[in-house]
Amino acid sequence: MKHLKFEYRITTLYLILGALWILFSDKLLGYLFSDIASLSRFQTFKGVFYVLTTAVFFYFFITKHLTKLRNTEKELENHKQNLTQLVDEKTKNLDEAIEALSKTNQKLNEKNKIINKQNTELKNTLKALKEMQFQLIQIEKMASLGILTAGISHEINNPLNFIMGGLTGLQNYIRESKIEDEKVELYLKSIKTGIERAGSIMNGLNQLSRNNDDLNEKCDLHAIIENSLAISKGQWKNNIEVIRQFADYPIRIPGNVGKLHQVFINLIVNAFQSIEDKGSVTITTEIKKNHAIVTIADTGCGISKEKLSNITDPFYTTKEPGHGTGLGLSITYNIIQDHKGTLEFQSVLKKGTTVTVVLPAKFN
Repeated sequence: MKHLKFEYRITTLYLILGALWILFSDKLLGYLFSDIASLSRFQTFKGVFYVLTTAVFFYFFITKHLTKLRNTEKELENHKQNLTQLVDEKTKNLDEAIEALSKTNQKLNEKNKIINKQNTELKNTLKALKEMQFQLIQIEKMASLGILTAGISHEINNPLNFIMGGLTGLQNYIRESKIEDEKVELYLKSIKTGIERAGSIMNGLNQLSRNNDDLNEKCDLHAIIENSLAISKGQWKNNIEVIRQFADYPIRIPGNVGKLHQVFINLIVNAFQSIEDKGSVTITTEIKKNHAIVTIADTGCGISKEKLSNITDPFYTTKEPGHGTGLGLSITYNIIQDHKGTLEFQSVLKKGTTVTVVLPAKFN
């Protein structure tokens, strides 16, 4: 506003002075000179004087005004440089702070990675310790079972032999006496079936409780499966049909008899437990390219694809709490691995599961 008022004052002053100069100078010249030539000459001098005077006047005021503008511009330039320098310093400080923060974050990320790695290692170690603990408990149970079985085997087999001997004598007596009674024959057959079943269970327990690590024993695969079925009889419900599709030739493979019993008991029990209503379990055996192949196919509830890939993981179970430890299939998988074999699962939810066990059939 001050610059604007100054400009107005200069312009107004110039107009007033110019008007007064023209008015009074013309009157003065008209009064002093009467001839036109002299009047014209002095009017020219008057014009030149006026131009020079106003030029000096404007030069003075414009110079003064421009000097102020230049000083102001210089001050603004100085302020601009100072501001630029200040911004550069602040930017540099900010960049340094960001770099320091980035380094701190990087160190924190590295520490977090180390902590996460250690946590993972601790979890894996804890998992391995739990699995080892369970395996040690299982080994202890198997050892105790071996001692118990060895102790009672003689006590049970002797009475069974006496009963079988008495049954044979009774059958001979009835035959010689020519006694024909369907009920008597039925009772005798039932007694014989019970004796054979008890003997089969004891034989299976003896095989299961064998406590050694030899992986080159001669294992009768069909006998092991039959023993496993006998031992799993408690899970064999009346609504389950077991279909045996065994090879019509004996299959003998190298392995550990006790551990292979444990494998097939686990697989057969799982198959039985997966069937809630009526269903079947089909067991197939064959030899292909020096490998024994056993498939156990049930028509049970099946397993979803998401869960199927985890079923051999330690402590993973699809059963309800209290009905499984989650280590049965993990131990089974490890035993098959120890025998240089493979264990594969195929399952369709609500239709059933097929387990395929492949074991080397060639002895070293």
